[in-house]
Amino acid sequence: MLDRTHVAPFLRPDGDAITVEFLRDRDGRIESHLERLLRLVRRLEGRPQRDIAEALRRQERYVRDAARLNGIARTLMDACIFAAPAGAARAHVVRDALFTARGALWPPVHDDERLPYETAALMLDITSDDVARLLYADSPAERRLERAPRFSGRALLDRYNLGLARGVLLNATTVALTATGGWRNVFRAVKLARLMYTIERIGRGRGAYRITITGPAHRYLARPQRYGARFARILPMLTRARQWHIAADVLQQDKTCSFTLDATTLPVRPRRGRPSFDSRFESALAAEFSAKLGVERAGWSLTREDTPIAIGDTLFLPDFTARHRDGREAIIEIVGFWTPEYLQLKLEKIRRAALSNLVLVVYQTLDAGGAANTLITHATDAPVVWFKKKPRIGPVMEAVESVARRR
Repeated sequence: MLDRTHVAPFLRPDGDAITVEFLRDRDGRIESHLERLLRLVRRLEGRPQRDIAEALRRQERYVRDAARLNGIARTLMDACIFAAPAGAARAHVVRDALFTARGALWPPVHDDERLPYETAALMLDITSDDVARLLYADSPAERRLERAPRFSGRALLDRYNLGLARGVLLNATTVALTATGGWRNVFRAVKLARLMYTIERIGRGRGAYRITITGPAHRYLARPQRYGARFARILPMLTRARQWHIAADVLQQDKTCSFTLDATTLPVRPRRGRPSFDSRFESALAAEFSAKLGVERAGWSLTREDTPIAIGDTLFLPDFTARHRDGREAIIEIVGFWTPEYLQLKLEKIRRAALSNLVLVVYQTLDAGGAANTLITHATDAPVVWFKKKPRIGPVMEAVESVARRR
């Protein structure tokens, strides 16, 4: 991960704000150069880490900005897979034996340089060459390049620019983020990183919420470096959203500056991929809507997990949102888990959300105790669509029509 030394040369003051001079490839030459760096590192597979670092450092003669190359090299090295050489676990034993042998032969005399190695080799039942090889084999510089990255020069450029943005945010005291869509990935990353945060609604639009996160530079953090490493996981997830925005207070030379970032100012390609469903029931419902009803059904469209609902200090992310072109919406939540404890927590969250346009789609043979059906029915006034093998889009859309409302 890029640190402050890699980022500082590219910070630009702008009144009480700061900006970052990201690396932009306007004519393809930068991407071509990064491809050459990638090919160089691939040719060095099996070599120690110090050789890789030195080979990248020598590329300074081909570039105008050594500070840029330093950050790119760090980004590239972070993407490499290194492994300790064979026997590295015995390095401390070899050092103890060698230093003991050297101490017993003190003071040194002419031509006895090899004698401590030979003595240590006899003690350990290995060769003197093995003693020399293993002496510092546990050093990070001696780790062997097991696999070089296989991604493209453009991907390396994206990683570098993302690293610059994260490097700035390591100095943030507070970070406020908003997004359109992609909330599950963002919120999951925030929770898994064990960050301190608050949630507030900022308008009536869909997904109109702000998550304010305590930054790594906050004065009351006990372990800012460890917190910062966890905090760095957020930005890559945020770039998966269709639209996103960051507003941060950043410490810069004993002064607090504002720093803003969004999809238009960060030159990184949006990370897209196939939807990742949490269950086969979600996948089946989405597939049936697409196969039988197409993109729209009488003006209805179905989108996944893009309507976060704040409940205290957490978010409730319904599985789907059904939207009509006339502005009506309904949210769909699939219940397909097994334990009574989880079911009670799920129903309590639904009750606290107080949603008048909710449709529950429930697995009929839910193994959550004999009273599960009664519990679900009495926990909410929302219509319940039961299913045995997989949810059917017809009954679901009928329930959607009955509860949909305009925002």
